[in-house]
Formats: sequence, C-alpha cells, structure tokens
Amino acid sequence: MVSHSRLRTTFVRASFLLAIASPNFAQDSSRRDSTPGESAPEAKAEAAPDPAAVIDAIIQEGKENSKVWETLTYISEEIGPRLTGSAGLERANVWTRAKFTEYGLKNSHLMRWGDIPVRFDRGPSSARMVSPVERDLEFTTPAWGAGTDGPLRGKVVKMPLTLEGLEEVRDQLTGAWVLTKSQRRRRNRDKEAAEAERELREKIDAALQEAHILGKVVGASRDEITTGGKRGWRELTMETLPTDVEVTIRRQDYDAINSRLSDGEEVELEFDLKHYFTEGPFGAFNTIAEIPGTEFPDEVVIVSAHLDSWNGPMSQGTQDNGTGSSVTLEAARILMAAGAKPRRTIRFCLWTGEEQGLLGSRGYVESLSEEELAKVSACFVDDGGTYYQGGLFCVADMEPMLNAATRPVHEAFPDLPIDVVVRDKMPRGGSSDHASFNSKGVPGFFWTEKNRPGLEGMGYSFSWHTQNDTLEHAIEEYLVQSATCSAVTAYSLAMADTLLPRYVPEPEPETDPEAIAAAMAADGFEAVETPLSGEWNGVFTEPDMPFSLTFVVNAEGEVRGTTQSGETPRQLEKGRWNAEEKTLTFEYESGSFGRLTASAKLDEDGTLKGSVKADPDSDGYAWEAKKKTDA
Repeated sequence: MVSHSRLRTTFVRASFLLAIASPNFAQDSSRRDSTPGESAPEAKAEAAPDPAAVIDAIIQEGKENSKVWETLTYISEEIGPRLTGSAGLERANVWTRAKFTEYGLKNSHLMRWGDIPVRFDRGPSSARMVSPVERDLEFTTPAWGAGTDGPLRGKVVKMPLTLEGLEEVRDQLTGAWVLTKSQRRRRNRDKEAAEAERELREKIDAALQEAHILGKVVGASRDEITTGGKRGWRELTMETLPTDVEVTIRRQDYDAINSRLSDGEEVELEFDLKHYFTEGPFGAFNTIAEIPGTEFPDEVVIVSAHLDSWNGPMSQGTQDNGTGSSVTLEAARILMAAGAKPRRTIRFCLWTGEEQGLLGSRGYVESLSEEELAKVSACFVDDGGTYYQGGLFCVADMEPMLNAATRPVHEAFPDLPIDVVVRDKMPRGGSSDHASFNSKGVPGFFWTEKNRPGLEGMGYSFSWHTQNDTLEHAIEEYLVQSATCSAVTAYSLAMADTLLPRYVPEPEPETDPEAIAAAMAADGFEAVETPLSGEWNGVFTEPDMPFSLTFVVNAEGEVRGTTQSGETPRQLEKGRWNAEEKTLTFEYESGSFGRLTASAKLDEDGTLKGSVKADPDSDGYAWEAKKKTDA
C-alpha cells in the first residue's frame, strides 16, 4: 500500500493563528452572553416601528437590493469547501463572524463546541487514464483518507472475486491499481454464508496488501460520486493516519476502463492526491450573532443553517450548504437594513460538524439550561439546496402562527407559494440540525424546498455530497425568496404575543414484531403469517445508508409496523401487502422531508427491492432489504 507523508503542515495554520488567539474568535465555551437565559447588554426598551411597515421594508430590501448571490459566490469560490476542522471552515468562521459584525448585529462570536485532533485539507489533485488513451476521470476520495506522495502511475487489474481468481492475478498485483465496483451492503439471513463471504473478503484484502498494490479504484453505481469521511476521524492521531489509498470514480469512467480490460487491452491510470494532515487539536466553532430583543431579550427565535460541507476534489460546498449559509447571512443583513427592532431576540447560527452528526447544533443545545431551552420559540434550518423555502411541517397548535408569519412572503412571491402542513406530531429525529432542537422539545423546522415549472434546476440528489455541488447549479431567484422568507418569518414570530406552542411528544412506537402484533390484536387487528411478516435489515443503495423495518400483516393485506434509520423509529402508515403480486406500499413521516412514500417487490431470492419518494414524479432513492427474523 502507498503511504502518504505524515507532514505536520504549517501552511494551513499560519494565516489564522492570530485570529484563533483573538478573544473575538474563540470565546470561553462557558460564556453565556449569547444564550436565551440572559439579556444582551445592548437590549433596551424602546418603541418599535409599526410591524407591518417593517415587513414591507424587509420584503422590499430582500427583493430589490439582494446580496445573497454575492455572498454565495464568495463562500463558494473564495472560501470553497468547508470540511469540519479544515482550514477552509476556519476561514468561513472568521469571515461570517466579520460579516455579521459588518451588518450591525450584536454579540457576533464563535462558540466552541469541540476539538478536532487532526486537521484534513486537500491540495490540487488529479485522476486520469494515461493509456491506451488519455482521459480525465471524475473522482473523489474520503475525507481523512490516504493520499499519494506525488503522482502514482500503474496498470489496472480487476479485483479478484474468488481465491481461484486471486491466484490467476497474484503476480500482476504489485504496483497496480485494483479496479472494483461499489459493493452494496448485503443483509443476508444465512449467517454461515455471510461469515464465509467475510472470510473470503479478508483473505483477498490481505493478499492485496501483501502485494503492495497502489490502491483500489472503485466504480460508483452512478455518475454522481459521493464524498464522505473515514470512520474514526475523531480518534485519529499522527501515528494512526490511514495508508490504504481508495479512489471512487463515476460510473461512465469505470465502464470505459472495464470495457477496455474486458477487450484484453492494458490500461494505465495515474492519480495525484494531495492530502494534508495537520496535528491538532483544533477548536470547532459555530458562528453566532443576534439582533437583541427590545422587550423580551431572553426569548429567542433562531435562524440557522450549517456552514460546513464535505470537501470532494471537485466540490465547492455550494448547495450543501453554502446556499443555506448565504440565506442566513442575507436574512440578517435584510433585517438590519430594514431597521427591524424585534420584541424578542433573533439569533443567527451557522452550525458546523453537521455532516459528521449534527455536532455543532447538538453542542449548542446541550449548553443551554432547561430554562433557556424553554425560551427558544423556534429554530429554523435551511439545508435543502438551492430551491426556495416552500413549506413547513408542524402540529395543529402551531399552524395559525406559522401561517401568519409566512403569509406576507406568500403574497410577495405569488409564483413561489408556501404551504404550512399540519402533521400529527413533530419529528424527533432527522438528518439536519432542526433535529437537535426537536429532541429537546424545542420546535425545530426544516424548510421544505420547492421549485416552480420552468425553473426546475438539476434536483438536490444531483449535487448532494457530489462533484456537482458547485455554484453553476445554484438558482439566484430562489435564494432571494428564501432569504426574504427567513427574515419575515423570524421577525413575525419575534413580534408575536407569545412563544410558539410546544409539542408534547408521544411515546416512541414499538419495534418488536410480537409486541406490535399484541398491541394491534387489542385494537382488533389480527396478524397472520406472511412472507413479509417480521424484521428486515435494509440499505439505501445510493448513498449506502442502513435502516431497519418491522412488518405485521393481517388477512386483508393491511400492514403495520415501523422503519428506523436513526435513533427514532417511524410508524408506518397506509401499508398494503399484495400477496399475489408480492408487492408492498406504505408511507411514513421523515424527520427532514415530511411524508415519504415507499414501494417494493419481494424477489424470488427473498430480497425486498424498491424505492422511497417525497415527490411522486421523482425517481426517488432505491433500497433493498433482507429478512432478519420471522414474526
């Protein structure tokens, strides 16, 4: 395997040492001058201007003097991708704090939520086929993954799939790039088969390592290649840096290489992966600023987005989530330009560590006392890409206030309607920072983003965590609406007579199939044995994300149960099983994307294969599942 140099690089640190040392950059994490429980020193009781006139001024400023595209351009092109703990995110923290101060907000600071033991940064990298023809490859590597010490060129050998195949290519492996396909996780009932497969994989991997291959080249299942990170990054040290190089290339590049190999041609590839590791620890920070409330400064409405991104070689971190960060900054600018003096504090938070598990927002929430949490009226999160803020999910008690808060935006942008949709309950989980607040009983909202006919764009899955997450695919018109919407909604709630009503969560749904069947029997639901009944282990095939399912079925084909991909199980609704066609449909509430519709068919080999969609017209996300136990 190829080992990168363990450079304790200084080039990524030097320009920021003074900034980090500055009290304005890294305040004491125990300081609470920006939390809901204390009044900001600048907050003074003074007569507020007419709220209707302020809303008109907000809308006029947002529509006619927008700076959101200018902000997004700077974040995307001047700062670039912003991996948690990286120099890019450090620049973004410093710059966004300065912008909030420039706009006139108070208490602009960086809140420390944790430390990063080893910083990871990328330099200019390249991937290409050098023979029999020259061809540039679209590629990615995992963050905190091994790089190369300069360009590495070598022939390509297909990954052996059996021990016999390994022996056939063993003498070709040294100094070679080994080509393989992206492997889906298999959820196999047969433990012996699964164990045999694991042992085979370990033997082949050991042989590859012993042969000193250059690395693995993995063909993605589609042309959009997804960047993630190596596991264990929070425990990484300079003595335990990874050494095994793994590169993922898009589907059409894989097909081009594989086709030539199948035709008997010799293929050479060259990769130059500049990966820099810097010994820490480095502080990890959220950027926070506020407009203090004039009457209730300890009560807070939060406008937020996550500032961090993945840092794939071709990505700018634009739609995930430069767009949301720009919208949050622009909402703050608009409110200040409009002369807003809200009764409650409006706090603007740019979270970091979101991509690694909502770390920044969780750190913020955990720093608050119960009394402080009780005074957070709501937290809004913009993390849905480049489309416009088109809706919110809430419970019935919240609907009147949210409808009133968003109505002026709905009227100002008639071609971009907003829907406030009532659900039975607020989500406990979710894949963005609103979940950190909902888990504590604070109303957290993920803006549902929509488009209009004639300006559809490329769709979020096209850019999400991929090489296509660039400025060219962002849509300015939608960002103008989103920034204006964020400003108006936050101001309206900050001026309301009361805090937004709280939702009292119900007990989590049961996930044990026998317990579900017993509960259903008490409710008149009589379960029967079917091929579907029981527990299933599933995985979304792109991106590779595991989940579990539990099904209980009655004689009429009605299906009840749960699905779980995080900490909180989701109740299945409208479930139907067609025994003759072996097809399944159901709906469930997602923590981030509202109501999702799933469909699947049971194959002859016992695999459920299907898709889940938020929009009936979309392709959705493919998934498959294998049964774990019988009910």
